[in-house]
Amino acid sequence: MKVKLLDLIFPKFCLGCGYVGAYLCLPCELKMKKVKKTCCFYCEKPSLFGLTHPKCRQKKGIDGYLSIYLYEGLFKKLLHESKYKGAYGILRTLLRFPQQKIFQNLDRWSNLFKPKIISVPLHPQRIKERGFNQSEIITEHYFSSLIYTNTNHDINCLERKINTKHLANITNKYKRKLYIKGAFAFTGKDIPKSVLLIDDVITSGSTILECSKVLKENGVQTVLAFSLAKG
Repeated sequence: MKVKLLDLIFPKFCLGCGYVGAYLCLPCELKMKKVKKTCCFYCEKPSLFGLTHPKCRQKKGIDGYLSIYLYEGLFKKLLHESKYKGAYGILRTLLRFPQQKIFQNLDRWSNLFKPKIISVPLHPQRIKERGFNQSEIITEHYFSSLIYTNTNHDINCLERKINTKHLANITNKYKRKLYIKGAFAFTGKDIPKSVLLIDDVITSGSTILECSKVLKENGVQTVLAFSLAKG
């Protein structure tokens, strides 16, 4: 009843077309550009299940990568509204749309690697400002379900020890890499063999690569990555 009353006082509008009742309607979601093929993280050429090609592998790098949307247009608007204006309900609305194809590949990863799931952490100060970690919301929604029963998400062995400014404001890829260096620390007692990193969007890849570097320097053998969108 409370939710319905709030909806009457503060109605939701689709950020794509203005439809009343939801932050994102089905027709607008269907128009959003999605990733059509699974590709290697490095060369971006088609790869089986999104796994990194053997010739592209890096000692401390990403071993597989999957994403749903392209980071542009309406998706970019939705994410900006949810992250920087504190409207996490927008993100939750977006997560309700079924993505069967991506879960088929995630299930394959689950069977092949049985990875431990880690949400890319935010600095405590950033969480205080924003009120939530968008990566944790994605993890909770997608990976706490029976779809990923073989995967253990009850682990937190990374922390963000440096409160870096928004990387979205740094357009130079090399500068991003330097800026994020040393921002994460390994805090786990047990070292998982495989890890699946969850983030909202991956553009230059600087953040996810720094996480992978820290994990592999501390004994993790396989690091996979999933993001809601890719740049």
